[in-house]
Amino acid sequence: MGSIVTLGPLAMATDRLLGLVAVMAFIGLAALLTRAASRPTSNAVTIAVLAGLGTGRIGYVAAHLPSFREDPAAVFAIWQGGFSPIAGIAGAAAALIVMLGRSTALYRSLASLGVAVLLWVAATQLMVDDKATPLPRGLVAYTIDGAPIAIDTLRGKPFVINLWATWCGPCQREMPMLVRAAAARPAVPILFIDQGETPDTVTAFLTAKGLASPSVLIDRSQDFGRVAGSRALPTTLFVARDGMIRAHHAGEISRAALDDGIDDLEKRP
Repeated sequence: MGSIVTLGPLAMATDRLLGLVAVMAFIGLAALLTRAASRPTSNAVTIAVLAGLGTGRIGYVAAHLPSFREDPAAVFAIWQGGFSPIAGIAGAAAALIVMLGRSTALYRSLASLGVAVLLWVAATQLMVDDKATPLPRGLVAYTIDGAPIAIDTLRGKPFVINLWATWCGPCQREMPMLVRAAAARPAVPILFIDQGETPDTVTAFLTAKGLASPSVLIDRSQDFGRVAGSRALPTTLFVARDGMIRAHHAGEISRAALDDGIDDLEKRP
């Protein structure tokens, strides 16, 4: 969870973008440093990348088993994010050792992996903004019936804001899970704030999907999108008791990431 990079109509969480760049850096460096090797390394590097992704995912799932028990199919929803860097790096290194044995190509490939990891760590420290920002005062959303709800009334307890729209495919996929999570963890309310659509549109969507939540609201002027710093949907904001946005997640969120964010809010005084 961190800042968002926006490229025209596309938006991606910075941490995911940096992970992708690190993988590409590893592939490029390995190709450069082993181009004169006596044995080809491209297959080994490819397998190392796949092994790293696989072990990284397994490590993350293992660390979040309670969340994945609630939604086992989410184990395969890798587009939601959720990888253990340590497990992934270890898996990639192990694959290189198995594929290349004790050779110059192995050492150079491991060096490429190490450089890519160092670049990723440095870029993450520089670019991922995990600093808390205040949720502006005066924000108002509206119920389906048109009644105004001042978000300031929620200050003093933690809550989650999910920005969504009926036309948004990832929003549609994550909504059932979010509704179940909201019912399971009522101590931290989840506000489903639709971005700029009409009450009839929202009602028709909820009815068609068989969803019901007392916390579905409408942001008529899309002020919440400006607060999030991005028009990307869905976006999930985690707001602490002191009114500070402690984390935000761009794109479809997993139950594991949602539980992590809520757990963090509950621990804060």
